[in-house]
Amino acid sequence: MYCRHCGKELSDEAILCPDCGTPTGVKPKPAAQNTGAHADPLGTIALFLAIFSFVTGIIFGAFFYTYAASVILLYIIGTSSVLPGLAAVCLGIAVLYRRGEEKERLFAIISIVLAGVALFFLFIAGCVIASGAI
Repeated sequence: MYCRHCGKELSDEAILCPDCGTPTGVKPKPAAQNTGAHADPLGTIALFLAIFSFVTGIIFGAFFYTYAASVILLYIIGTSSVLPGLAAVCLGIAVLYRRGEEKERLFAIISIVLAGVALFFLFIAGCVIASGAI
């Protein structure tokens, strides 16, 4: 490319002529900006909720399975195990859908599996109690 004012040869990326300062009409490429923003924490939050749901689900599910159904125990199980487990599964699916960082995707997969195991265990314990087998 040549300067349209002075005729000097320019590189193709030149924005201004180095001799006369005439603009070339080439738009500058945006520089890669490092904003310092951290990765999306949804996978980490999903993993925390899944671990919490798994631990409380196994503990309260065992009590539920052993001592039969009581209304207070059902509320405790619902608020401490089922709701965080469902939230962990939903957040994990959202992270997988958004295709975040590899670490967050791994956390999402682990959270879906852990919460799924806890919810399945609670479902089986509830079915056994409801069938009257105990």
